[in-house]
Amino acid sequence: MPTTLITGANRGIGLALVREFQSNGHTVVATARDLSKAADLKATGAQLHALDVSDPASIKALAAALGGRPIDYLINNAGLGDRADMPSLDYDRFQELLRVNTIAPIRVLDALTPNLAAGEAKVAAFLSSQLGSIENTNMGFGLAYRVSKAGLNMGLRTAAHTLAAKGITLLALHPGWVKTDMGGEAAPVLPADSAAGLYKVITGSGASKELRFFDWEGRTLPW
Repeated sequence: MPTTLITGANRGIGLALVREFQSNGHTVVATARDLSKAADLKATGAQLHALDVSDPASIKALAAALGGRPIDYLINNAGLGDRADMPSLDYDRFQELLRVNTIAPIRVLDALTPNLAAGEAKVAAFLSSQLGSIENTNMGFGLAYRVSKAGLNMGLRTAAHTLAAKGITLLALHPGWVKTDMGGEAAPVLPADSAAGLYKVITGSGASKELRFFDWEGRTLPW
């Protein structure tokens, strides 16, 4: 039975991913920043750990709690959204997005690389966004968010070459415009549908030494 670890799993896409992977026979280890506010996640029966991805000590504590436990699939879902553009940028918020969306997922990957290397599938997937595509940028909104996701993609593309020596495959994924607190009510994709598509992409993409950038339906996105 594969083991999958999902961050930011207390609501939205993260919670839907927990349910999707469980329904396909995976043992799911799920994290949330505040487990006291994660009633829906607790109801899934997933194995729970508290994790604040913006706190290096919290990431270190998670790695210690897992010990050498093999992880087949790591899904870095935790993240923040923001639609602001110049001249209305909040630069403190900008820094927060870089900490949570760019640096934190790479720090989690670094901390859990031994667990991935001990697993069989050896796949780490990261929820990026098509808004992080430089080629596709043709609208003036979400400047800080776009930068944070483009930075994540670059970091992963670089790390993929290092981790390939350990047999680890990295994926950057756009989950679609999903009806969540971040996506809003106008979003056309339901969390369960996004999670079902992401499951197929994550488990069916195969090994690669290069980072690949897919959407939730398996289409390749431009950098």
